[in-house]
Amino acid sequence: MPALSFDRPAFVAGMRALSPTLVGLVPFALIAGVAGTGVGLTPWQTIGLSLLTFSGIAQLMVCQLLAIASPVAVILLATLVVSLRFLMYSAALAPHLGHLPLRWKLGLSYLTTDQGFAASLQHFTEGRGVGTEATGRAWYHLGGGLLQWGLWQAGVAVGALLGAQVPASWSLDFAVPLSFLAMLVPAVRNRGTLVAAVAGGVVALTAAGLPFRLGLIVASVAGIAAGALWSAREARQAHRPHPAEQTGDRP
Repeated sequence: MPALSFDRPAFVAGMRALSPTLVGLVPFALIAGVAGTGVGLTPWQTIGLSLLTFSGIAQLMVCQLLAIASPVAVILLATLVVSLRFLMYSAALAPHLGHLPLRWKLGLSYLTTDQGFAASLQHFTEGRGVGTEATGRAWYHLGGGLLQWGLWQAGVAVGALLGAQVPASWSLDFAVPLSFLAMLVPAVRNRGTLVAAVAGGVVALTAAGLPFRLGLIVASVAGIAAGALWSAREARQAHRPHPAEQTGDRP
């Protein structure tokens, strides 16, 4: 496939679509940077972790597990579990971006975020405006992804450098669980997410004594399973015929 010619209107439209997310992204990035140095990482290690993962949740998960001296295998497994949602994102975006060369797909997958996925999928599905044709879709997704990536990395770097200046006696370990709580509240939007949060929290407490700090992974899987089962139950109920329809009665 020939090189994609630069589509400036689509690129700018993608950046504009994700610009409202920066209000929450920048403070989150600062917290992630502070959390890294708070658990003993150097500023450069914190920045390197951010460049490697580009996932706030995964980055904070690593910091949380480092704070309790978890084995590397457990850290990798936990990071994998919380990142499984990107498989669904990829499947949903494949019909719109699957025609791209491999280097483009690898780059866009790295830059994909929760907000970027939602914005791009909605824009591509509606099929209106710039950035909806084959080439434009790539530049639209790239524009939003690069905007978030750049400001995220800058925020993490600033947070890491500021955190390194804080005396060790201040103990910034609280930044990691506090940031998770800050993410949890807005994430609970319906009964399914509430069930997932409660189930994960209960299992995390009961499984806290498992060896190798496996309680966090077990709780993550339990929360995901509980939320999925509840959502499936609601979907079945939504499609279940009304009793009046089953008997043929009409009001």
